[in-house]
Order: sequence, then C-alpha cells, then structure tokens
Amino acid sequence: MEIKRKLLLATGFCLMLFLFSNLTQAETMYVTDVLKLALRSDKGSDQNIIAVVTSGQIVEVFQIDDNWARVSLPNGKEGWVLSRYLTPRKTHGVILESLEKNHKALKDQLAEVLDENSQLTKENKRLLDRLKQLEISVEESSKSFENLKTEAAGYLDLKTKFERTVAQFSEQAQKSEKLKEEIERLETRQMIRWFLTGAGVLLFGIIIGFSAKRQRRKSSLRV
Repeated sequence: MEIKRKLLLATGFCLMLFLFSNLTQAETMYVTDVLKLALRSDKGSDQNIIAVVTSGQIVEVFQIDDNWARVSLPNGKEGWVLSRYLTPRKTHGVILESLEKNHKALKDQLAEVLDENSQLTKENKRLLDRLKQLEISVEESSKSFENLKTEAAGYLDLKTKFERTVAQFSEQAQKSEKLKEEIERLETRQMIRWFLTGAGVLLFGIIIGFSAKRQRRKSSLRV
C-alpha cells in the first residue's frame, strides 16, 4: 500500500509538472500571411482590441485554448489572437524580407568588393606604369654607364697618348736644349776662329806693309 501510494504521488507530481510546464512555457511563433490580426483583451471576437499585429510579426505563445492563443508582443503587451493565424515556421513575408536583407547586404558587399577591386586595378596599373618607368630608367642608366665606360676608355687612351706625347716632347726639348748648347759652343768656336784668322791676316798685312816700307827706304838710300 505504501509503495502504491508513493507511485501515485509521484505520478501526480509528474502530471502536475507537465501541465504547469505547458501553461507557463512560451513558444515563439509567427503571424501567418494575413494583412492584420487583432490582439484582444480576452478570447472571443467580441472582446476589446488592444493592439493590431501584422503578418510575419513574432509573438510569444503562452497558452492555446480552442481557437484562441494567449500571446505576448515584443513590446510587452499581452492578449488573445486567433490561433489558426499562427505558425511555428517563418512566413513567406518574413523569409522574403530576410532574403531581401541578405540580398541587399550581398549587394553592398559586392559593391565594396568591386570598388576595392577597382582601386586595386588602379593601384596595379600605377605600379605597372612605375615599373615600366623604372625599367626605362634602368635601361637608360645602363646605356649611360656603357657610354661612360667607352668614354672613360677613350679618355684613358687619350690620356695615355697625351702623357706619351708630353714625355716625347720633353725628351725632344731636352735634345733640342742640348743641340742648342752644342750650336752655341760651335758658334763660339767659329767666332774665335774667325777672330784669330782676322787677327792673323791683319798681323800678316802689318808685317808685309812694314816689310814693303823698309824696302822702299833701302831703295831711296841707294839712289
């Protein structure tokens, strides 16, 4: 008897919990695809309308009694609506609105991606133009470097030739200076020789003249 009584009490307690949970637990549902639905103060078409809900609006259902459901709106208002206009699934309007929002978000993302792609394309073009300019600059620098090397080689050759010419000129100048000194010595010798020759001729002339004068004196004495 004691065991049966305990089983009955446990069964009754579980039943009470089940009924209480059905009464207190709210279920999220949607208003079906109708234009407007009246939220009344109590169940019955003759009860006062306290609010109007539209298609796709979310309501929290606390109790369903016959054709009526006690619901709570997002703004906190509670009342009764016809349960046949409620559905646990999202309505076509809600789905469409969600799809439209997603579509708009995707369009915005696409616009951002296209804009970013356009900016990247412009930046890529700018970088390519800059790369071409750098390539041209490198090519011109390479040509200038090669020309400079050629000119430098020519300059070195010219410098070598100039230094060689200067050395030859210096050598010729030294030879010319020696030759000039030799000529001056020869001219000095020649002048001395001419002087001595002239002096000898003059002396010879004086001697002949003195001798001739002496002969004339002797001739005059004999007469």
